[in-house]
Amino acid sequence: MHFMTSGMPARHKRRKATRRFAVFVVMAAVLIAGLLLFTRVSALSEKTVHTGGTQAYAQAQPSGKTATAGDADPRFLALVNWDHPSGGGRPEDLVPMDEVFSGEVYFEGGSINRTAGQAARQMFLAAQEEGIGPYKITTAYRSREYQEQLWEQRVSEDPAYGQNPYAEPVRVLPGNASEHTTGLAMDVLSPGHDEADSSFGETPEGRWLAENAWKYGFILRYPEGKEPVTGVIYEPWHFRYVGRQAAKEIYEGGLCLEEYVGGTA
Repeated sequence: MHFMTSGMPARHKRRKATRRFAVFVVMAAVLIAGLLLFTRVSALSEKTVHTGGTQAYAQAQPSGKTATAGDADPRFLALVNWDHPSGGGRPEDLVPMDEVFSGEVYFEGGSINRTAGQAARQMFLAAQEEGIGPYKITTAYRSREYQEQLWEQRVSEDPAYGQNPYAEPVRVLPGNASEHTTGLAMDVLSPGHDEADSSFGETPEGRWLAENAWKYGFILRYPEGKEPVTGVIYEPWHFRYVGRQAAKEIYEGGLCLEEYVGGTA
C-alpha cells in the first residue's frame, strides 16, 4: 500500500507536465501560423494594382525602381502615349501659371501641375544664374477636347497622318494620347527662338535644358533616336516632369519614358 500511494502523485505530475507541454506546442503553432498569414497578406497587398479612372497611372511605376519620398506620387510616371490613353477629365492639382511663375520665365496664361510648376521655376532660376535664358513656356496643360481638335485638324490635312507612327513619327497626338492632358508636360522655347523645331536643341537654351533638366525632375520626353519607340518626332522643346530620382535614372541610362517604365532598353 505504501508503494502504490507514493507512485500515483508521480504519474499525476507527469500527466500535468505533458498537458502543459501540449498546450505550449498548440499555442506556438497558432502563433507561427498567424505570422505566416500576416506575411502573406502583406505581400499580396504590396502587389495590388489600383484600377479605374487612373489606370494609366497604375501602369506607370516601373518594376524594380523605387521613387524617393519627394517623388512618391505615381502620377509623375504616368505613361500616356499611343498604347496607353489618358483617363480624360481635368487632373487634380492644376494651378494657373501665374500662381507659380513670375519674372523667371515668359508664359501666356494656362495651367500646370503644381509640383511640376514649382520644379520648373527652380530650373529656370538656376539657368538664369548661369546666364542662360530667358525661357518661354508656350503651353503646358491642354484639355483632351482641345488636343483632339488639334489632332483632327492635322488629320483633315493628311488623312494618313498617324496611321503608322512607329514607322512615321508625328508631332501632333490625338486627345487621349497626349501627355499634355496630365498637366506634367510643357513646351519650352525662348523669345529668341520661339519656333518649335529641331534647331531649338542647338541653341544655348535648348542645350542647357537637355543637360540639366533632369536635376529638377524633368526629362526630354521625345529624344532623338527614340522615334521608333515613342512614335513621336524628336522634340527638343518638350519636357516632362517625372520626379528627380526617375529623371536621373532616365538621363543616365539614355532612356525614353517607355523604356524606363517598361524596364527595357
